[in-house]
Amino acid sequence: MESTTILLILMWLGIRIGLGLFFNKAGTAPWKAFIPIYSTILWLDLIKKPKWWLILTFIPVVNLVLGIGMIVDLLNSFGRRNVVEHVLASILGYIVLPYIALTKKIEYVGPVDYSDPEQKKSKIREWSEAIFFAVIAASIIRTFTIEAFQIPTSSMEGTLLRGDFLFVSKMHYGAKTPKTPLAFPFMHHSMPVLEVPAYLDWIELPSFRFPAFQDIKRNDIVVFNYPIEDYRPSDKREHYIKRCVGIPGDNLKVTDGILIVNGDALTFSPTGQMSYNFNVRDERAFYRWIHENDLNEAECGCNLQAAANLPHDCIVYANENVFLDLQKQSWISSSIIEGKTDPSKPYYPGGSNVFPSEFGRGINKSQHWTRDFYGPIHIPQKGDKIELNKSNYTIYKRVFDYYEKNKVISIEKLLTDYNFLKNLNNLKLRKASWYEYHSLANKIKSAHSNTKVSKEMSRWSDYYHISAYVNSKLGGSDLKAKREFEQIFQNYLNNENKNELDNTFSIIDKYNKEWTLNNNVNVQKALDELKSSSTYPCLLNGILSTEYTFDQDYYFMMGDNRHNSGDSRAWGFVPYDHVVGKAVFVWLSTDPDEGSFPMNIRWHRLCSFVSADGISRSFVWEFLIGGTLLYFANKWWKRRKVAKKELED
Repeated sequence: MESTTILLILMWLGIRIGLGLFFNKAGTAPWKAFIPIYSTILWLDLIKKPKWWLILTFIPVVNLVLGIGMIVDLLNSFGRRNVVEHVLASILGYIVLPYIALTKKIEYVGPVDYSDPEQKKSKIREWSEAIFFAVIAASIIRTFTIEAFQIPTSSMEGTLLRGDFLFVSKMHYGAKTPKTPLAFPFMHHSMPVLEVPAYLDWIELPSFRFPAFQDIKRNDIVVFNYPIEDYRPSDKREHYIKRCVGIPGDNLKVTDGILIVNGDALTFSPTGQMSYNFNVRDERAFYRWIHENDLNEAECGCNLQAAANLPHDCIVYANENVFLDLQKQSWISSSIIEGKTDPSKPYYPGGSNVFPSEFGRGINKSQHWTRDFYGPIHIPQKGDKIELNKSNYTIYKRVFDYYEKNKVISIEKLLTDYNFLKNLNNLKLRKASWYEYHSLANKIKSAHSNTKVSKEMSRWSDYYHISAYVNSKLGGSDLKAKREFEQIFQNYLNNENKNELDNTFSIIDKYNKEWTLNNNVNVQKALDELKSSSTYPCLLNGILSTEYTFDQDYYFMMGDNRHNSGDSRAWGFVPYDHVVGKAVFVWLSTDPDEGSFPMNIRWHRLCSFVSADGISRSFVWEFLIGGTLLYFANKWWKRRKVAKKELED
């Protein structure tokens, strides 16, 4: 049993023992404190709180805040009204409650009657209780109904822009209970400024999803947890927002930039963007045009990294209407090239960030995928059964291991990875770019079939995380990145590498013996024979198998800014249990390129509704007028009630 589990059991016992001692002082049998649910009902009776609060104790995060309040009320009901005791009991209840019950003279006096002038609440207590219940109410709303999000990147331009503030409905696809209950209220994964985790992963609960209003449909704009951020619990992973272009059971491919689903071309959003590459003779006129068309000034321009591998110096990301206007401009001095990527011409953005990475690099010419020539690929549906062949294994390996927690290991990959990891001990790191360290970390993580790599190595394997980290925290310095990675790599060799090699060797040894016994041939000879065969033996949770059945639904997400989006083409499928909600409303929009608030407000986007077709017109005036009418109607109603009461008196 893990030390964390033992600690949690001891903490639970401490709380229950303390509660039982308090029950005994109130004339209730102490053993009742150890009965789930019933003990909570008795507790609520002691502190004179409504029994429906029992429901709140099953809601993660909310139950933690509520539990603190119930401990404070319990102490008050036994005459212990010292603020220091309240604070200590809130933090260390499993120690403080038994200590007070055993060492202090206590008797049940009932909850505080704040209507009594002598027991009137202080201002501090009034405010603290108001904040306490506000936190509970806001946590319930945020967890189960509507949550506010901000668009941080340009991947959904021009439908949703950087600086858009959204309301996301969690009820449309079914609200989820949190998996990580030990978390700071209103924080996601990190504390602002401090950049430390805002949660503790000591406890991970099974997640339950409430009934949904609707299924996820093609073209819905969906918020979800970034699937490959493995160093965080799934509900604490970064929030991403993309358009769902493939639902469970679909067959999807991209041909020359055209998205084809189940044999039919899917209509590209009219607000969606592609990249265009060209030269200009007047850069000042070009940048004025960018500003006038409300394009992303940080990513459109000349001599940018995005245009480094393209034939011309300048690049823009624009929808069809803006592109038509671009063609009319006299300051363009070359042909305009659309940024589609042919596998034979690996211009940006086809690059190496394609899922699965083996197809991006190109195992052979027929499997050299880019973001504009992608697939075909089948999107798994719950209950789908597939044959475990080499292509399927490559595409769905991550689904097997990370999303469904089933260990599916091909015998061939097991031996290949074993040799790769064994040779790492002889590898000498040379001075290289951070991207090469990322590639090595990605290969290391991919080669682990039996044990996990460290959080630090996992972060380095995540291209989007590590590129932002190196450029912001390390100033883009390859030297600083090398020093950091050298330490992580050495720690890896001393720990996880040894564990993985030991585990893999035991599996190979066991399989060798079984294969030799049953087939009178060793594994390596069998693999040589398999090269000309369609058979692809795998170990499914330790049992030899040639087929696999999926446990949940998956989705394929793409950004509307097709050539500037990290999406499913780069990192694969989104599991249903990672889906957060549906984008429904833009309540505020600010332009990061236009100075500070409030001068940078995009007034034409305020109070707009989000749909598959884009965003509606602004309803800001309707909301202002409606809010004003409600305010005065409420004042009139209150005056009427006061006047009616005075007449009755």
